Amino acid sequence: MHKTIFKFISTILTVIFFIIHTPSYGINKNDYKVINDLIEEENVDEAFKQLKIKSNINRHLSADAQVLVGKIYLALEKPVKAFNYFEKATFNSVAFADKGYAGLALSSIKMGNLNDAHNYALKAIKLNPDSVDGKLALGLIFDDYGQPDVAEKYYKQALITDSANKNLYAIRVYANSKLRYGNPSKAKKIIMNALFDKKPNASIIDLLGKINWIEGNIDEAIKLRTKSSRMFKDTGNSFKSEQILSWLTTKDINKKLNIEEKKVDKVNKKNNKNNVLIDVTKTKIKKVHRRVLKPDSEPEKIIIDSNKEVFTGSGFIINQGKWIVTNKHVIKKSKNIVVRNGLGKTRKVNKIRYPKNKNLDLAILVLNNPFPKNESLTTKEIAKPKVGEKIFIMGYPISSILGRYNPSITQGIISKNSGFGELPGEFQMTATLNVGNSGGPVFNQNGLVVGVSLAKLDKKFLLKQKGILVQDVNLAISGDVLLSFLNEPINNKSNSVQKYDASEIYKYMRPSVVFIVSQ
Repeated sequence: MHKTIFKFISTILTVIFFIIHTPSYGINKNDYKVINDLIEEENVDEAFKQLKIKSNINRHLSADAQVLVGKIYLALEKPVKAFNYFEKATFNSVAFADKGYAGLALSSIKMGNLNDAHNYALKAIKLNPDSVDGKLALGLIFDDYGQPDVAEKYYKQALITDSANKNLYAIRVYANSKLRYGNPSKAKKIIMNALFDKKPNASIIDLLGKINWIEGNIDEAIKLRTKSSRMFKDTGNSFKSEQILSWLTTKDINKKLNIEEKKVDKVNKKNNKNNVLIDVTKTKIKKVHRRVLKPDSEPEKIIIDSNKEVFTGSGFIINQGKWIVTNKHVIKKSKNIVVRNGLGKTRKVNKIRYPKNKNLDLAILVLNNPFPKNESLTTKEIAKPKVGEKIFIMGYPISSILGRYNPSITQGIISKNSGFGELPGEFQMTATLNVGNSGGPVFNQNGLVVGVSLAKLDKKFLLKQKGILVQDVNLAISGDVLLSFLNEPINNKSNSVQKYDASEIYKYMRPSVVFIVSQ
């Protein structure tokens, strides 16, 4: 299955090479719309065919063709190459500069360069106030900055502008944003409202399948994603069809459900012991002056065994780049663990160190090759949480579904200084956690780690097994518990009066937040 997808991508890249070296004039307006619609419907197969035909009859690569090539590369998750073609389009034609800048914004988002993306999106909207991609880009940017109210404004503007579009492109991006930030019911509502007067295409059916999977409606998710795979195949989109089939065949559903139940049960059964010791050397590390580090233009690949189940989570770098802090349940019983930081660099894990208190859901991953020291947090940047303080959680939620390699950031406050059932050593927060967030850092406004993301309680499971109906409960392990685990003194005071907003936390802390893949 994976070989088929690889072969398909190789074929497409060969076709693109042929297109960009074939002389051509501009593509007429109608042909441009047809090809653009195919790309927005994720039907890159047919888009390639049409672009090849239209490019063959002309003489040189025009700005409109460059925009389309850029969009195709973007759909194939090749943002660096996409960026190059969007950049060429902005120089080659004033008429297509708005589309070029919007494409540069979307490419920069995928590469993690949010500040650049913001500037490009604003340029696109300045040239064309009705730029759908420009407004969607701003929505995605402010989502990643942890400012959902601002993001919402731009999404809704994009929907109004794109209301006549039958392929539901803006709807899909908007719904996907809700899904990514832990609101599948809102995502589903957005789609169902749009389908009141529009027919669903394969992309929308596929997204509904993803939503049902996250909601725990496994049978319905498989039914919808199987249907979308057939629909993609019927329209000639073998790439998407094979991609979905590959996903379906690698999901061990029963195992997933068992893991979720064990996690919730573990939260309820924990005792109140906070006696955490580990056989490590106490380290004194000078505080690193933090500066903005740009991510790699393309992240290093993580190689996995497609015959084995894959688990993902989050973590963060400490001890001068030598260690990763995460949750024990993220990597327990795994034999092969790889991490990739927010700049795109990968490292392998040599060994795992667990706390002596078996009820404590923490672990240290020791790397075979340390990350650079300036990408590491220090123990002086870990502090005790305070009720009511504003916090930001960073991590890689729902990565296997949404496939993004940039960390996300979500903001909230610490609502209670104890866990579920008044459990000490944990705290509750209003920032929403999703599968994949586990093990990631919880920062306060001073840029200090005040906790480690733990879990979101399964409301359906608790109601069914315990007869308890709860609202959303998002839990984190307290920073002082982490310090105790590391044999470090508790930091009750912040050394900095500097306060950061979500965009600044994201810029400065991104290098230290890692994506964890274990098998």
